[in-house]
Amino acid sequence: LSSPPCLISGQGVGRGAMSAQGLPAHILALFTPRPPPQHLPPQISKASPKFTGCAEFVEFFSSDPPPPKEPWESPLERKARRHAENVQAHKDAQAETIAKYDAHKDPNASGDPFRTLFVGRVSYDTTEKKLKREFEVFGAIKKVRMVYDTKGKPRGYAFIEFEHERDMKNAYKQGDGKKIDGRRVMVDVERGRTVEGWLPRRLGGGRGPGRLGRPSKKKQKKLAAAKEAAEEKEAEDKRERKKEKEEKKDKEKEKEKTKDRDRSPAEKKEKAKEKEREKDRGDKDKKEDRGKDKDEKRDKERERKRDRSRSRDRDRDDGRKKKSRRDDD
Repeated sequence: LSSPPCLISGQGVGRGAMSAQGLPAHILALFTPRPPPQHLPPQISKASPKFTGCAEFVEFFSSDPPPPKEPWESPLERKARRHAENVQAHKDAQAETIAKYDAHKDPNASGDPFRTLFVGRVSYDTTEKKLKREFEVFGAIKKVRMVYDTKGKPRGYAFIEFEHERDMKNAYKQGDGKKIDGRRVMVDVERGRTVEGWLPRRLGGGRGPGRLGRPSKKKQKKLAAAKEAAEEKEAEDKRERKKEKEEKKDKEKEKEKTKDRDRSPAEKKEKAKEKEREKDRGDKDKKEDRGKDKDEKRDKERERKRDRSRSRDRDRDDGRKKKSRRDDD
């Protein structure tokens, strides 16, 4: 836009014209002309190459069968295959170990198994002396054996053999959950030599999580929240089913209405007659039920009257007998 001559030159064109003097710079900038457009050279149109089809070269193609496809394995498939091979090898090795496993032939397992107690979840800082001192309160201990790995580090469980079986049973009942060196131990009987077919955890056996006590408050809240969520979900599912049933009923009613509209007047009359017959049948059934109920009430009343009359007769007979006995006396 070009600036008005009255503002730039300051010469008045007519009466009441303003001059550019005294206007601020940001207002004068509104009337400055724009720069001229950029000049670009004319676009030269290039001739596009002419392409032809390959139909005329089909006769030169080979008619021999294609070569066999080279087997190719993607990285993911290779990873899955190697994993499956490792799992199968582990299973085979474990099966061989299970076939050879016999707890009675273990040289480290000595003593009476029915007087031996298993103690798990033991702290790695706990020594055999400390363990013996803690479990001596239940009775005399014959031997304590802590299990170590090949490098001499403790595995976290031990076996305690008592002098008497009753002491072992007492320790089994009262020693579970005992806190030793900041950790609560789990106590169980020795199952390797006492339970037939039992396997240790390293061979896929074990006893699971152990004796589970009362859950903590945090766990109770989580369980309660999960239960509430499940109940809400079940209620929502019921509502959805109910809604679906209602929708189906509405659709069926609409279909019946459309059918009624499409029917001829004779068919409509027949349907109305069928409805009247069904209504009459229902009324008859209701009347029959009422009549049956009345008959049953009458029978009950008769039975009550009979029972009353019989009880009166018995009372009379009893009174006569008592009177006759008094007279005889």
